[in-house]
Amino acid sequence: MIVVDANILIYSLIECEYTALTRQLRSKDANWRTAGLCLHEILNLLATYQRRNLLTLPQCQTLLEHAHRFVQVAQQDVAPDAALAVAAQYAITGYDAQYVALAQNLKVPLITEDRKLRQATTGISMSLQEFLQRAG
Repeated sequence: MIVVDANILIYSLIECEYTALTRQLRSKDANWRTAGLCLHEILNLLATYQRRNLLTLPQCQTLLEHAHRFVQVAQQDVAPDAALAVAAQYAITGYDAQYVALAQNLKVPLITEDRKLRQATTGISMSLQEFLQRAG
């Protein structure tokens, strides 16, 4: 089991430079968990892609449906007070703290491509590449 943030989920939905690594991640560990916030972050990303004419509205709607189905299965609750304590401990956003708190609660790594978050939470979070190297 692993915790993934919104950027890992979006890489699994939209073809990009990280898609191949995300597929490898899924083959190494298909038991993904995430915070409920993930769907809201995906919504925001898709709205940005649509606004910048990178994706059409129907494409975004389809991707949002896929993300919604994933989150319904993978979502784990995070206590707001736990997330706030994590945000204070690591000097990170409340959004990022939800993923970190979830990973800590489940005692599994957080997989993220957010470099600043990984630097702030060494030992809890890791990159796609790092996880795949460790998983062998």
